[in-house]
Amino acid sequence: MIVEGVDPRDTQWEVDWPVYRVYFWHQPPAPPGVAQEHAMWQCDEYRVSDVADVEEVLDWARNKARSDQTFVIYVEQRDAHRRGLVRLFGVDPDSAA
Repeated sequence: MIVEGVDPRDTQWEVDWPVYRVYFWHQPPAPPGVAQEHAMWQCDEYRVSDVADVEEVLDWARNKARSDQTFVIYVEQRDAHRRGLVRLFGVDPDSAA
């Protein structure tokens, strides 16, 4: 971890009411003859808005997640042409490490 002091004047904008994405991941049992670590991951995705802060999203996700699921929280961000995601919490189990 790297921690550095910053000058708060170096940013040009901020978003007070971001939109979040929450992706719930689970790995169903592997079919016969396939090792469990090779089973495909499945994901349920949600868009969450009109919340006070990321703590509210985190509480919702923890309450919604089943015992066989892990989840990742992102902030949805747009540039002039596209929508993108900034990861805030969790790790996508389907991404290359």
